[in-house]
Amino acid sequence: MKKSFLLVQVISLAILMALNTGCSENKGGSADKPYGEKSGIVTYKPIEMMGVKMTQTIYFDDYGTKEMREMTVEGDMMGTAMKQHTVDIRDGNFTYHYEIENIAGGKDRATKNVIKSAFTPEMADNMNLANLSAEKKAKIKFKEDGTETIAGLKGIKFTMAPDSTNPQNIITGVHYKNIPLKFSAVPMEMIVEKIELGASIPADKFKIPAGYTVVEEPAGQAPQMPTEVPPAAEEPRK
Repeated sequence: MKKSFLLVQVISLAILMALNTGCSENKGGSADKPYGEKSGIVTYKPIEMMGVKMTQTIYFDDYGTKEMREMTVEGDMMGTAMKQHTVDIRDGNFTYHYEIENIAGGKDRATKNVIKSAFTPEMADNMNLANLSAEKKAKIKFKEDGTETIAGLKGIKFTMAPDSTNPQNIITGVHYKNIPLKFSAVPMEMIVEKIELGASIPADKFKIPAGYTVVEEPAGQAPQMPTEVPPAAEEPRK
């Protein structure tokens, strides 16, 4: 099961990395307005690898200060049927993570806890590549690289190589007003399948369902860019 958890973590980090890569022609990206569009629904193509299929949809409003990301991971892991259905919500300066399902071997291990964490200005700054110093951009070899049209939107392409010990590990992406349209980091690629901008998002999308208990966590370190993307995330043999 460790494989599936690691895959989810890599995808989640990929999204965080893609959220705030602003540029001069395609604005949108700050702590108070992460996106350059007021609202939208972003559906990504399923990702299939190592026996599991991952699907993901993002709902956002108020230029991204309210965001709900819903993810499912389902398939067969080492002979065991599994399904994870999780939700991450950003509401202003806080994030909330909870499980809807966490099934393995026919048993649902999902808890009714919601992990609440602070979304600090330091986190926002660390995720916003547009605000990085010229020195830091040079260090990770970050650059914009033309445009690419995905799901009918003309987005800005970018590349970077954050792993200084393995500079051949190139990460590429495309964003439209900081909305992540594509993110490629071997061995996976996340691409938008459908996007609806200006959508009316029900307020309930950003609320925690009844029956859950909020558990607060102290503010942690700002998310860091990965130094390495594991090639296959293999679990050690027993």
